This record gives sequence, structure tokens and C-alpha cells, in this order.
Amino acid sequence: MVSLSKASLHHSVCFYNVVLNINRLFLQGGTSLEQALHLFDLSWDNIQRSQAWAASNSSKYELAAHVCRRIAVLEVLDLRQQFDQRITWLETGYAASVLLNDPQGKADSTAKIGVAYAKLGQLDTAITYYTRALDLYGEMSDQLGMANTLGNLGMAHVAKGNVKQAIQLYEKALTIDRAIGDRRGEGTDLGNLGNAYYYLGEYDKAVQYNEQHLNISREIRDRQGEGEALGSLGAIYNTIGNHTLALEYHQMYFSISDAIGDKRGQATALGNIGVSLEESGNLEMAFDYYSRQLDLAKQIKDVRRQANAIGGLGNVLRKQDRLAEAMDQYQLQLNMTQSIGDARSFALALFHSAQCHGLQGDIERAIILGEESLRKLEQVDDAMRHMVRESLEKWKKAA
Repeated sequence: MVSLSKASLHHSVCFYNVVLNINRLFLQGGTSLEQALHLFDLSWDNIQRSQAWAASNSSKYELAAHVCRRIAVLEVLDLRQQFDQRITWLETGYAASVLLNDPQGKADSTAKIGVAYAKLGQLDTAITYYTRALDLYGEMSDQLGMANTLGNLGMAHVAKGNVKQAIQLYEKALTIDRAIGDRRGEGTDLGNLGNAYYYLGEYDKAVQYNEQHLNISREIRDRQGEGEALGSLGAIYNTIGNHTLALEYHQMYFSISDAIGDKRGQATALGNIGVSLEESGNLEMAFDYYSRQLDLAKQIKDVRRQANAIGGLGNVLRKQDRLAEAMDQYQLQLNMTQSIGDARSFALALFHSAQCHGLQGDIERAIILGEESLRKLEQVDDAMRHMVRESLEKWKKAA
């Protein structure tokens, strides 16, 4: 008679193999990706039970430790799993890797814990994990792991406003990915470079890099990468005033994110659509899209996107001359961006608050907040500081 423990071990291994096959389908992209996500959703309850039993028995059964170590780092979970559960599984995977004396498992788990903390907005914690992961990958001469982690480290620095430093990291990652022939990684690196140049106001470069990302993503059938490239291109076109084209790109991004169940992508696209509608003067619809972004960002516990949505709501209210309500939103945005170390968004929220005071006729307060915003923006790499300077000059003339 088979013991209960052996039956549970068999179940755990069985559904590890199920999710492993699902992950292989997921990485094929294209129509395989949507099939993979459908199978994942059907199997999710059993996959969770499999991991939970393995986590409780990893010190007793070596095979259970292997399940914990390997299941935690599967790419499909990066898209589907909530951040807090993601961190728990990855920490369990790291502990299993220690038991197994598996340096690859330790490095992979460490890097992905960093990604989860970055998505939660805890950038300093994320950078700490990325730095540890780089050391672990370096010890193994794992070029792929180093390239991925350099890219993630770059994104954390962009979020903190250190765009030029991020560009150096992205260029290192791109050199490695091209050398090892990782097309997915190459596409991601190009998109990251495009987004960095966008923040610096170099829009031609930003378009070129993001179009390369889009072409590679379509070539390798990377639907998530395709959506992200479309969203980035939409943001650029919106900034340079082509709101109609921007809206088309953002709607395509949302459609892709919705089809593959990428809730972070959906939240980003909703906010981007809101920006395009706001800039086109369709304030009521923009407010609706920002509200939808906020609801979804709360659902997935994404503080950065919550702050972006709140800032968008504030912008609409300001343009509707509902200045007191707008300032309440900006104060919420200030609190949230300060808590997650998002220096760029914090500075912009200060500037938007200054605009409200300027519209109310409180020029003295507008100048104070505008100067504080400019000081913050001068500490980071962002083209928006020129707009703040122009507003400050106008307020000082009116004072």
C-alpha cells in the first residue's frame, strides 16, 4: 500500500511536471502563450497544493526540495502570480537551493526576488537583491543571468531617476545578449534603452530603439514584449503631440495584455490611454480610464501604478478647475511616491501641486513648490525640468 507521504510526493512532482510543460508552451509565445495561460489557470489550484506540500517537506525529501527550487523561478509565474506570494515561493526556492547546494538556484531566486520587490515599489530592496544576484551569476560566469539582472538593475535606477547610470547598465546587458544570441533579452534591452532616452527627451532615439524592440518581439512571437514596445511608442507619440497614433498604440497594448492576462500591462495601458484622452481634451473619458487603472493597480498591489493613476486623476481635476480636489490627489501621489523612492514622479507631483496654487492665485506658494520640484528634477535625469523652469519664470514675473 502506498503511504500518504509518497502519494503526496507523487502528486507534487506530477503537477511540477504539468507546470513545467505549461512554462515551455508559454516561452514559445504566439498562440502557444494563450494556450499555456489557459492550461495554467485550469491547473493553478493543484500547482499551489503541489508547491505547498513540497515546501513543507523539502528538508525530508530531496525531490521535494527540487520541486521548490525549480517551480519558483518559472517565467509563467512572473506574469500570473501576486507579488507577495511570488516572494514567498522564491524565498522557499532559495532555501531549497541552499539545501541542495545549488548555486544556480540561489542566483535565479535572488534575482527574481529583486524583480518582485521592484514591482512592489521597494526599489532599494530590489537593488540589494540585484547586486547579490550579479555576484552569484558572476561566480558562475552565467552571462544570461548577468544580462537579465543588469537590465533589471537599470530599470530600478530609472525609477529612482538615475537614467544615465541605467543606460550604461542597459548597454552592458545588450552587449552580452547579442554575444550569446538571446533575442528576447536583446529586444528587452533595446526597449529599456528607448525608454531611458524618452526620459532624457531624446525622442528620435527613443522611437528607434523601441521600434527595434517591437520588431524583435514580433519576430520571436513575444506577445508581452510586443505589448510593452507598443505602449512605449505610444507614450513617445503622445509626448510629441500625435495623440491619435498614441491612442492606437495604447489600445493595441491593452488588447495584448488582456489576451495574455498581463494585469500589470493592462494597468499601464489603461493609464496610457487616459493620458492620450486627457491630452486630446476628453477629460471625462480620461478620468474613467485613470479610475480603472487605479482599481486594477490596487487589485494587484502595484503601488507605482496606483500613484500614476492618482496623479492622472489629479491632472484631470486640475484641468476641470476642481483645484482643491486635484491637490488632494497630488498629496496622495506625493505620499506614495516618497514611500517607494520614485524621485521623478515625486518631483512631478510637486510641480502639478504648484500649478494648482498658481491657478488659485497663490503665486508665492507656487514658486516655493516649483523650486522644490526643480531641485528634485535636477538631481535626476529628466527632460521635464525645462517645463518647470519655464513655469517658474512666469510665476516670478507675475509675483
